[in-house]
Amino acid sequence: MASSVERSSFINRSTPLMPGRVVIAYDATKNQTSQVFRDTITNIRKQDGMIQEGDTITVLGVLHKALHPMGFHMKIGPDSLFGTHARVIKEDSARKLGAYVSMLQRSADECQGNGISIEVKIAVGAPVEKVVLQEVTASNATWVVLDWHLRKELRYYLKRVPCKVALVLENSTLDVMRPYCSDSANGVPKHKLVYSLSKPVLVSPTEDIENNERSVISSAGPEIMNSMEDTEIQKSILVTSLSCNSKEPDFSMQEEFGSNSPKEKLGSNAEFLIKYDESAPVLSTSSGLEMESGSMRYSYSEINIATDNFSPDNLLGEERYGVVYKGQLENGQLISAKVQKEANTQGIPEFLRFACHKNIQMFLGYCCNEDFNILVYEFVCNKSLERHLLDNTEPVLDWHRRHSISIGIAKGLRFLHEECRGSPIIHGYLRPCNVLLTHDFDPLLGNCGLTSKNNKSTTTHATSIAYHAPEFAENGTFSIKTDVYAFGIVLIQLITGQRCETAVFSRSNNNQSLLQWALPLIEMLAVDELVDPRLGDSYSIYELYNMANAACLCIQTEPETRPSMGEVLRLLEGKSVHL
Repeated sequence: MASSVERSSFINRSTPLMPGRVVIAYDATKNQTSQVFRDTITNIRKQDGMIQEGDTITVLGVLHKALHPMGFHMKIGPDSLFGTHARVIKEDSARKLGAYVSMLQRSADECQGNGISIEVKIAVGAPVEKVVLQEVTASNATWVVLDWHLRKELRYYLKRVPCKVALVLENSTLDVMRPYCSDSANGVPKHKLVYSLSKPVLVSPTEDIENNERSVISSAGPEIMNSMEDTEIQKSILVTSLSCNSKEPDFSMQEEFGSNSPKEKLGSNAEFLIKYDESAPVLSTSSGLEMESGSMRYSYSEINIATDNFSPDNLLGEERYGVVYKGQLENGQLISAKVQKEANTQGIPEFLRFACHKNIQMFLGYCCNEDFNILVYEFVCNKSLERHLLDNTEPVLDWHRRHSISIGIAKGLRFLHEECRGSPIIHGYLRPCNVLLTHDFDPLLGNCGLTSKNNKSTTTHATSIAYHAPEFAENGTFSIKTDVYAFGIVLIQLITGQRCETAVFSRSNNNQSLLQWALPLIEMLAVDELVDPRLGDSYSIYELYNMANAACLCIQTEPETRPSMGEVLRLLEGKSVHL
């Protein structure tokens, strides 16, 4: 038995001259720290016979979930429906790669004297254990060191991994689970990766720079360290056009950047090794596209092709921002391209990149031209709330969906006002026409923030005026309180199914606006007289009172007396009976 173990222990390192590889596997969806990395690598170096001069340490992070721009986590794998958001996966992978490289810099400097190199690889796919198995096998590793979070599948690794196995304990010490290689772990099935990035961790150029960096970090607070890591992450994003039809990066955008290619601009030390699973064409991104600070820039020709030369057949409508066209990118992504009516010298609003929420239409990118800008959003299939609520369509929008839509709109506004990075963001033009509905009738706020806080509106149409708070008539400026007021009007519309313009209501004898007719009934608690007659008795009286109460509070004349959207949401959800 001893001879078998001894013989197996030399698998993957047949001669002393053959370099070995130690793979440290992590679940990349879990947060790590530079201290954890450093302690683990230090303990690997202390472990007798685990690593020697000339060997490589590969820090492998497996990313099996990604944060969807709509606010939820999505599973990554061959069977997951993530294809239309491949950009999110690429950006998450690049950020994670940059963060790992930054946190491993000090360890790389310490290992230099022993001739040990460190590299980082981010592999995207699921399940985690199969990805780890494939990467360990493909790299011909001598050791695999499993992070504490991977211990649940330890039996799987011991049965299938061919090399030696160790486990990182909670205190960062190592527990050797199998000090020999296994001959029985042959014939490992190939598991298809979705996407992968790798990058070496380079040592600091000089000792002086290293000392200076350490002194800055030690004397600075956590904010400085985070900003330094963020800078490294941004540098790690590959500025290039990617296509799954080729395994090499496509630098065809060279002309747009000038004589130097993106590869040259990043420098030879910043080169990425990128691999794609060619069986997953949904990962293909369009040509003529660049990554800039987390947003995506499209070329005019790309939008032109996507909309079939801005064909009238693809015209979705005209709104305050401009004309909207439906389009389809080369990767199959359906888009709404909003072409600005007039030239905008202020460029693209920065906050659009941060307005990512499940109840906000997702901003995909932009196209800048000398004469106009084009904003590119995801295409929402089920048209607007106006179409389903106010156009007398069949079937009638039922009460359950109306109440659910009111809560979704409130959540979107609360995010803009209170939670979004760079908040508060003012919507400025909340109307049923700017509330888009998914196939499940989930509401998405459209055109968020395209009306500037200090922009004075010249709109005089009765439909638009009805949503304007009283203070807007005095100074013509928007605020979060004008958004709250407009939401109160939308709530009344959800209850009544009526438009805002002056009209003779079927249940009224006088020409009255919607607000003039509805507010007295709310104040008299005669809210059952407000309900859309098309609904009959199929509504919840409890939810009706909550919606009417919230509407009444939102449309108060004095802005300071109106509630916040967080307070409104609690009332709509029945978590607060009064404010």
